[in-house]
Formats: sequence, C-alpha cells, structure tokens
Amino acid sequence: MEEGTDEFERVYKAYYGDVFKAVYHKTSDRQTAEDITQDTFVAAFKLGEEFLAHPQPKLWLLRTAHYKLYELYRKAKRWGMEPLEECLELAAQEDCHYGEIELDLAAVATISEAEWRMVKAYHVFGTSIAEIAQSESVTENNMRVRLFRSRKKLKDQISR
Repeated sequence: MEEGTDEFERVYKAYYGDVFKAVYHKTSDRQTAEDITQDTFVAAFKLGEEFLAHPQPKLWLLRTAHYKLYELYRKAKRWGMEPLEECLELAAQEDCHYGEIELDLAAVATISEAEWRMVKAYHVFGTSIAEIAQSESVTENNMRVRLFRSRKKLKDQISR
C-alpha cells in the first residue's frame, strides 16, 4: 500500500487546490470549503486503488465534491437550518463573490445546471474538452456541440 500512498499523496497535492477553489466558489465560506474538500479526499482514499486507477481523478474529485456539497445543502434544508437563498445572501454580504453567485443563478435560469457545470468546467476551471467528454461519456465532437449550444443560449439571453 506504500506505493499507493505515495501516488495518493501526489494526487492530493496536485488537485487539492482545484477542488478547494471549486467548492469555495460555490460556498464563499472557507471552513465549509475546507471540510467538503477534505471529505472528498477521504472518500477517494477509501476507494484506494480503484480511485487511483480512475482515468480522470481530477474530474472524479470535482464531481464528488459537488455531490458532497449538494448533500450538505440537503441536510441543512431537512434540519430546518437557514434556507439556501439566505445562506447565499449572507455569503454575498460577507464576501465579494456576489457577482459569481448572481452569475450562477442567472445562468441556471437560462441553461440547465448540467450545461452550466460543463461551461464552467471548460471556461473557468480549464478542463479540456476531452476530459469533459470522457466524464460525460460522449465524444469530443458531441461535447464541442454541447458547449457551443450552451454558450449560444447564454449569449442569446444576454442580447435580449
């Protein structure tokens, strides 16, 4: 397992910043972002060799972090904690990420959340079309068409 531990340490060092940045972008709360990021890597470590054999570990980590964040919001809602909208308003007041949150909400009002994640993965996080296509189990050409159509929908909405 020592070889796997070294490999896992390399993956952790390589992608911790990317995962943290993605989660922090959505939460605007440093502690929550650190917790979700850590939970994501714990989940990967528990999978061990299965995770290390994954062809796109960065995408696996980002997707897992997204699901863990979603799970946190679901639990908060079920436990009667502050509604998500209030959390976002508080985050906007405490941090200067209001524009990013507003952009996320506006984009999801125009295109689906899956399309928006795809556009952000490509344009914000610098994920290649090949990586996104593989994670969505489609061809690169199909992914280019999807990106083009999603950007067109957004552009058409902005031009109105």
